[in-house]
Amino acid sequence: MSCCCRAFTDPALDILWRSMHSFAPFISLIPQSASFVDDARTSDCDLLKYCCNPLNGWQSFDKYAARVWSLRLGEHDNYSADLSKNRDCYTRLTVIRGHDEFHPFPKLRSLAYVLSGPISPQAKPFPPSLRSLTLVCHNTLDCDPIELALDRAVAEAPHLKELCIVGLMRTMRTLHSIPPLQFGQIGSVDLSKAYIRAPELAALCTLLSQAPISDLKIHLQDRLNMNWQAIPPLFPALKQLDVRGSMFSVILFMSRLAATNLHTLVFQPDGQPSGVTTFFDYLIPIIAEKLGKSLKSFDLHINEPRRHAQDSDLVKSILQGLEPLVEAGLQSLRLFLQVDSTMSVQFPPEVQSMLEPCSWPSLKQFHFATKATTLE
Repeated sequence: MSCCCRAFTDPALDILWRSMHSFAPFISLIPQSASFVDDARTSDCDLLKYCCNPLNGWQSFDKYAARVWSLRLGEHDNYSADLSKNRDCYTRLTVIRGHDEFHPFPKLRSLAYVLSGPISPQAKPFPPSLRSLTLVCHNTLDCDPIELALDRAVAEAPHLKELCIVGLMRTMRTLHSIPPLQFGQIGSVDLSKAYIRAPELAALCTLLSQAPISDLKIHLQDRLNMNWQAIPPLFPALKQLDVRGSMFSVILFMSRLAATNLHTLVFQPDGQPSGVTTFFDYLIPIIAEKLGKSLKSFDLHINEPRRHAQDSDLVKSILQGLEPLVEAGLQSLRLFLQVDSTMSVQFPPEVQSMLEPCSWPSLKQFHFATKATTLE
């Protein structure tokens, strides 16, 4: 349609360029006078010497860059020489065109940025217009620590609302030297695809402890050997928590939670279901004490393989263990159980009756579902 009527050209280009999954298309739009930004040998001094005249060949670049709302510079599972080159070119570009509140992508709302090396002090990779940031971490020796990257994000993108960290990050500071970051508007943090070791978790919890985060997704690794008492109370503004990890790590994490208005909890325990006993003996009392007055919705996913004969006892144990939360005012309870797809799911009458919604009259919603999988 835009080929037939010029009035549709701009709206069509807006749609085509709004979401870009690579920086590569912009390299050909960089004027010849600034082609050195695509050269790995270019130093910061060379970049700072460049006098950037917006009328000197940048019209084509600006025409398309101004339409971009979302830009991905890389993926965690797809790291190549071209990806690194594109990321470096983008960063150098912000050095020569990132001054006086200007940014090469002035309307950028969402950015996936690769942490694979040091960020130049002169660069401005995070534009003021940014609302959603994904940091893709590649644990190289010269990679900036996560604290420095987040410091830059706070300073350069004060209106950031969503943060996602992917991959294996690194940290350099000791716990006592980390002040909380002043994220004024951030509401959602996704750490579900981040591999977080104990030092990084301690740093992140401290950095984000006072941020107004209402929605958190996190995957806690096993054997997190650290001093949890040294970490300040966590996430006081939290309203929704999606946590996956070992029983032990989740128990320690929940014990430091300071949220008083958390209404939705999703839990996916790692490890064998035999650990469910530990879950109910230690974690449920913590949840009841800290969240009993506010928690309204609880989803529990049991995903680990086990013998078919364990299903009935496991479901019975789970439902009996959750009774204190129901009595405290829970309104929605959903249980998802992974089962062997080669065998039919049958429970004895006692357990089957517990799976009927009428057995939970105080709940507004009760849901039980099985997720079929082939067990090896």
